Amino acid sequence: MTVNTWVKARAVELGAALCTAAILIGGLAVGVPFLLERIPEVFLYSFCCVTAVLLRAAIDAAVRASVLAVHGIRPAPAPAAVRLEPSNA
Repeated sequence: MTVNTWVKARAVELGAALCTAAILIGGLAVGVPFLLERIPEVFLYSFCCVTAVLLRAAIDAAVRASVLAVHGIRPAPAPAAVRLEPSNA
C-alpha cells in the first residue's frame, strides 16, 4: 500500500467519524428527544469515535515505520565458507 493510498483510507475513516459526530451533535441542536435524554453519552461517543480513528492511524503509522526500519537494517554478510579437506592422518 502506497503512502498516498494509506492517507486516503485514513481520511475516509476520519471523514466518516466526523460525519457521525456531526450528525449526533446536530441532532442535539435540533432537539431530537432520544438524544436530549443522553447528552453526556452523545458527546462522549462523538469524542471517542473521532479519537479512535486518530489513535488507529497513529498506531498503524508507527507499526509501518517500525517495519520499514527493520527492513532497512541489513544483517552483516555471512563469513566466507571454509573448505575442509580430508586429512591424511
